[in-house]
Amino acid sequence: MLRELKFFLCFLFCVSIISVRADVLPIQSFKTPSGLEVWLVEDNTSPVISLVFKFDRAKLRSPFKPETSLFHSAILTGAGILSPLEMDRFSKETPAWASLEIGISQTTLTLKTTKDGLASSLKVWARLIGDPQFQKADLSYSKTRAISSVAYYKEDLELSSSIKLLQTIFPDSSFKIDLDKTSQIIESLTAEDMKKETITNFLSSKPKIVVVGDVNKKELIELLEATFGALDLHLPSSPPNSLNPRWSNKEILIERDVPQSVVAFAQPGVNPLSKDYPKFLLLQYVLYQRLYDELREKRGLIYSIQFNAGHYKNVDLLQGIFACECTNAPKVAKFIRSEWERLKDFGITQTELSSAKLAFKRDKILTLTSTKRVAKEYADPLSFNLSPDKARTLLETAEKVTLGEINLFTEEVLQPKSLTLVIIGRSSKSNPPKGKK
Repeated sequence: MLRELKFFLCFLFCVSIISVRADVLPIQSFKTPSGLEVWLVEDNTSPVISLVFKFDRAKLRSPFKPETSLFHSAILTGAGILSPLEMDRFSKETPAWASLEIGISQTTLTLKTTKDGLASSLKVWARLIGDPQFQKADLSYSKTRAISSVAYYKEDLELSSSIKLLQTIFPDSSFKIDLDKTSQIIESLTAEDMKKETITNFLSSKPKIVVVGDVNKKELIELLEATFGALDLHLPSSPPNSLNPRWSNKEILIERDVPQSVVAFAQPGVNPLSKDYPKFLLLQYVLYQRLYDELREKRGLIYSIQFNAGHYKNVDLLQGIFACECTNAPKVAKFIRSEWERLKDFGITQTELSSAKLAFKRDKILTLTSTKRVAKEYADPLSFNLSPDKARTLLETAEKVTLGEINLFTEEVLQPKSLTLVIIGRSSKSNPPKGKK
């Protein structure tokens, strides 16, 4: 009885937050005179203004290529316009904070600043993007940082498994990476290579922008037009390359002498514009909870579990990753495959669906505790070309999904024959018996 009461109160709390936030912080959707697409959420109560810029990349390819790694470092250290020390001083004195994420199909720039620092932050970043001076930059410093990042890629098991998983699904040359040779290639890159990367990552499309904070529409349009609206774009003559996934039920083992294994897997996903997208989001929560309960709570086979979705123009992925003892990796891989079949055949329970809806609300509402979190929450729907109404009503639509509907969807979307797995760790043959070395 007590558990039911707690569930009801939590549910009521989530629903009340949905209605309040939708009324207090509406999305203002508009285009600037230069064609910048903007979602503005005015929040006059916060001293922090957060902005997320989404740029479509000219080429769909792995973000771990040597030139991309160096470009990421060079931009964040001033791109020849400011020295690394001057960039650090600008960040502290403005104040301004920035992060840059380069993905397969998009580049995401996130900025945090104050009302007084907004104009100077936009001006500096528009210069870094629109007119970088790599020929004046100390690329040796950027190369050192980039090479350190590559060393991290090689040591991080989750990242290494994800890279190998993408190489397996997309076996064309744009995803082939030899991390052992990447550092040597970075050393040979020049300012001209960075200029090409600027066009690939930033200047081949107009950015889509989400702004959350204490700024009005008129003021924001003036600031954006004078900075990002004035970028000299190099629009590609043809659309970006299409990704051609090759699905199979492969299981790849990468031998590595490590204390634990990582199991990464993927299968085809669902496009955000699909009417089934809310069901797809709920299914991820169902999968997480089902496999967490079975593999960790009941069997103690895993340390952690994650699920996420990848959306890359014409290709959508459902991805997951587990960490476990090396001896447990084969059992985990086998269980994942058997559970895929079981879910496809028998579906999920009403309890699982109700729990998934509650977890979805919690993650989408209760985590929106800052302007940055709100901006990042809306950036993906905008980049997916969803309307503000669709973004706002996603929770409401998910709440209406019935057990029959999600079970029909689960039967259609889960594809055991396309489930591709990558395991990094020691094989059972190379694992010594317990107590022996």
